[in-house]
Amino acid sequence: MQVNHFAQMHLALTLLPLLQKTPRSRLVVQASDMHQTSPSDVAFASIDEFTSDIGPTYLYGRSKLANILFVRALHRRMLRGELGFSKGAPTVFVNATHPGAVSTDQPQQAEEAYGLLGTVGVALVRPLMKDPVAQGCRSILFASTSEEVVDKGLNGEYIVPDKMVQTPNAKARDEQLGERLWKVSLEILRLKLGKLDYGYDLE
Repeated sequence: MQVNHFAQMHLALTLLPLLQKTPRSRLVVQASDMHQTSPSDVAFASIDEFTSDIGPTYLYGRSKLANILFVRALHRRMLRGELGFSKGAPTVFVNATHPGAVSTDQPQQAEEAYGLLGTVGVALVRPLMKDPVAQGCRSILFASTSEEVVDKGLNGEYIVPDKMVQTPNAKARDEQLGERLWKVSLEILRLKLGKLDYGYDLE
């Protein structure tokens, strides 16, 4: 959560004033279809929820769920004219992306987490994985550079290979869950960083 969500949220909120001054700017958060593996009882109700070891698959899935919920919560605030935005169609295009099954060093983490079972599983699926440079970056490159994003008004969306908007699972579309994540994330950022001054009202 620290790397995949809290750090990205802090960076995004820090960059917003600059992005707002840049017409048709983009903000892209790398999520994953692994958001579907987040635990069914995820609530983002308190800081205490993040101190329990729920296993590597659930931990990763929860962080990827947080990526999509954050993008959608940020987009809602843009539409409402919050965070320094004017109410209406936002000029910053914020989306979450899924790279597909990409051959990175992440399978090594599965081997470490699951031992022999992880090693066997990785050996079976690695031949099916995409090259991270030739194919794995296509979704995020599309979201960050393509004029189609602006022309089609793709904002607050979940984009998967290849250049397709997909509906994430029900938890990722749960606005109340997203609002709780927003609130507890700000609590954690304040706990770790002190007063948050991004140049606009967060509430």
